[in-house]
Formats: sequence, structure tokens, C-alpha cells
Amino acid sequence: MLQLLRSLDRTDLAALASWRRLSMRGSNGAMDIAEALADEVAIGEAVARLGWRDASRLASGSVEALQLARLRGLAVGTPEAPELLPAASAALTRQLAGSGDDANVEQADLAPLPQATERAHGAAQLAADAIASLDLAPRAYRDGRGGLQFGATTVRRIAAELHTEQTVLSPLFEWLLDLGLCSPVADAMRPTAAGRTFRLSAPLDRWRRLAECWLAELSVADRAGLLSDSARHATPQTELLGLTVEGRLSQLGLLLAHDDLHAAAELLASALPEEVAGVYLQPDLSIIAPGPLAPVDEQALQAVASLERRGLASSYRLSEASVTHALGTGLSISEIEATLARLSLTGIPQPVEYLLREASNRHGRVRVREHPVRPGTIVTSQDPALMDALRVDAAVAPLGLRQSGEGALVSSASRDTVVLMLLDARYPASAENAEGQLVPLRPRETAPARELGPSDAALRFADALHEEATRLDAGDDAQTWVQRQLEVARRAKSEVTVRVDLGGGKETTLRLVPMSVAAGRLRARDLAADVERTLPIRAILEVQLSEQPDVE
Repeated sequence: MLQLLRSLDRTDLAALASWRRLSMRGSNGAMDIAEALADEVAIGEAVARLGWRDASRLASGSVEALQLARLRGLAVGTPEAPELLPAASAALTRQLAGSGDDANVEQADLAPLPQATERAHGAAQLAADAIASLDLAPRAYRDGRGGLQFGATTVRRIAAELHTEQTVLSPLFEWLLDLGLCSPVADAMRPTAAGRTFRLSAPLDRWRRLAECWLAELSVADRAGLLSDSARHATPQTELLGLTVEGRLSQLGLLLAHDDLHAAAELLASALPEEVAGVYLQPDLSIIAPGPLAPVDEQALQAVASLERRGLASSYRLSEASVTHALGTGLSISEIEATLARLSLTGIPQPVEYLLREASNRHGRVRVREHPVRPGTIVTSQDPALMDALRVDAAVAPLGLRQSGEGALVSSASRDTVVLMLLDARYPASAENAEGQLVPLRPRETAPARELGPSDAALRFADALHEEATRLDAGDDAQTWVQRQLEVARRAKSEVTVRVDLGGGKETTLRLVPMSVAAGRLRARDLAADVERTLPIRAILEVQLSEQPDVE
């Protein structure tokens, strides 16, 4: 174990300390840390935290799993030839005994594939919609001891916008954060470059990445429950991904529960509907997509229309608010018309043309500019009725609008935040510059990729640990470890079993109770012969501690 600590770099050491939950508020040195890592109880607790996939791959002897186990202090040896610790192997066997491998799942009991496929496709769409929602308005987050999280109020609001349940959206956002698809910028959560690429990727690719997240979290107990009684162990996540359908396990779920994501993806690919080339633009301003759109067409449509119902055949609606929002983000009426003309299989009905003209005429009736003196914004309008409405509208109360002079309201929020919230409340708001000219909002912000790594405290701990482990003589690791184990047994007055080198290639095993460990020698009582023996510590090849103290 000391050799392992010496071989890891500071980042791996810090990650090891964090994953094994070592106390970082001081220690008794590298030897104590090595002993804590090798403790059977601690190893058992660490193995118990492994997910089913990591545990099953480790039990199968996967080289990649063994290399990861080494970084977690569950295996020793070199990176090329890691060896699982005996205590870890025993704990792994106990844990996987109840993994559900003996469950007999009948094909006739599985949920119909079309229903599972529809849910899987819906999960891919919902993930893309969730990423898109981060551009529509500032989305608050919190960064605490549990890491980055969306607040419950934020998730509830987005769930209402996307016509889904908060219990479904909350874990989905956790996955998006884990995948690095969104990250904070200033006071709001925004998509990263990877998130924008994810949104435009094929639905099958999106589903695969979400399924990977679920599989990485799957515990041994949950996997066993899903295979033996899916009705009781189905979760919002399994229902979302199509792994269960109203509590019935699907073929997709069965394949994932046997760690065969590739086969599950191939099955889903064969069942997914083909993309459609256009939509039906109706005189009542509704838009019907008879099937899934290509991701780029979906993005273009959502820039000008709001989602009403999501499914294999989705519906959208054009409204003054959606067109005004599109204008506020910098699109022109001609660009909106071009998008609709390209996607519509039924042309552009007259009511849609009328809506576009009216929205264009109303655009800019509420103007928002940066305050020239202090942080914040000024809101103005030539329409007194609109100004009166803004003063009392509860929907925009978070902006804290207050009267400032004749015909103006002020807010401490940023210009873009004010415009987006006013658009969300269906006001014809636009941003303007200091000269009074209408300008588009800032380009949609792309958050920088978040660097996930050990904390500063863990890195400082790793530096100190590495320095001390390096100072210890590598050649004395085995002897030092043997001496430590013998000293532990002496203090506990407990029995040990030692393997002793007799020279000439011969060995023997003795049951001893250590009495003294000093000057490189062990003085102990031999329980089998009932005599006192003195052995050189260098001759002791291995020490096994007894679980029970000696009571003789």
C-alpha cells in the first residue's frame, strides 16, 4: 500500500483521499494512511459504494476496472498488472451475491418495444429541450457542499414550460451537469459548447449518453430489484429512458441491466421513427410536426414558436409573444418568415402573415437600456397603459421595477435579464443602446467547460502525503508494514499468523501472540508449542491479524 501511495501523482492521490473519505485534517503519517486504506472494514465500506457495473466488471477481472480499483486503493501492484486486495475480493463476492443474476425474466412479461421506444425518444427530446431552456431566461442555481444544483423553484418552472414533471427533470439536470453540458456564467446556468453540440446530435446519441449516466449510478440492490420486481423498483429515471413502461421492464432495460448498452442502442436504432422533412403550419397558428424533426430544424422552429406538446408527433404554437421573443434575440421578420416558409408543408396562412406584421409593429414599444450612472437598467415606453401594467404586474415583480422620473422605471437587474423576463411575461420588450437604437440581446452565452477535479484541501493533503511516502525507503516497505502489523497485535494482545522464511527456500507458519517488537526482532509466545520465541523481523514474510484478541 505504501508503494501505491508513492507511485500516484498528486491529482490521483487527492482523488483517492476523497473517494475513500479519508480525514484530511491531519494524520499520523503515510504509514497510518496506508493502514487505514488496507483496513478490512474500510475496504468493505468502499466496495459497498461501488455501483453494480463497476462491481461486476471488477469481479470479471476487467483490466480497466482493476486499474480504477487501484486508483481507489482497492488494488495494488503496477498500472499494467494491478492485483485486487484479498479483502476487496471477499467484499466484492459478498456484495454481488444479491445482484439478481439468478432472476428469471420472461420475454412475454416485457413491456412492448414501441412504447419503450417512444419513451426513449422522448428522453432524448426532453434533454435537448432542457438545454434549450437555459437560453430562454436566466436560470438560477446554487453551489453548495453538494456541488452545483438547480434550485427546486427553477426546476419547477422549467418543468411547467416543458410540460413534464419536476421528479423527471431534476435527475435529468443532474445528468446534464455530470456530463458537462451546462455550467454557470455569472448568476445563471448556461449551456456549454458540449451542451450545444449535444442538442444538435442525433436522438440515439443523446439517449446513449443519458443511459450511461443511469448505468453508472445503478446500485447492486436496485439492479436486483429491477430484475425481480420491476413494478416496485421502477423509478422516474427508468420510466423516462424507456427501461420500464408503467412499471414493466422493457427489453431496453433488460439489456442495460446486463451491461449491454451497445445492444440496447442497436435495438433502439432499429425501432426509432424516421425524421420528417417539414411541419404543418395551421391558420389557427398551431404547428404540427408529424414526426421527429432533424435537430437543426427543431432548433430553428423553437427559435420562433413555443412548444405545446412533446411526442413523436409534437405540436408548437406561434404567438405574438414567441415572435416578439425571436425579434428580441436579433432575428428579423424576414428571417422568421424564411424559417417558416422552409419548414412548412402547407405554405404560410394569412393569419400567420398578419401575426408577423402586428408583432413587427409592436416590437420595441417597451425599451430597456443600461443605466448611464449606476448598475442597472431604465425601462421606458410611449404607451402609458403598458407602463401602468408593468408597475403592478406580479409576473415581473422579481425585477423590482420602481418609478424614476417622468415615464421611466428602473431596475437593478441587467439589461438582458430585464428584457428576457419582460418577453417571458408577454411584453413587447427590446434592448436599446445609449443612442436609443434598438439592438439585439447579447449572443446567447456559452458557458466555459467546468473543470472537475479534487478540492484545494485534497491537493494539499496529497502533497504532504506524497512527500512523506517518498521519504520512506522503498526497500523497507515490506519490513515496515510487517513491524506495524505486529505492533498493532502486541497492543491488542491478539493472535497473529506469521509466515516465516527459514532459508534455503523453506517456509513455515506460526501462530503467535507478540510480546515485544523492538530492535528488528519479535519476541512472542508460540501458541502451538506453548514456548516463547524470538524471530528476526526480516525473516517474517507475511502477517495475518486475528479478528479476536487472545484471552489465554
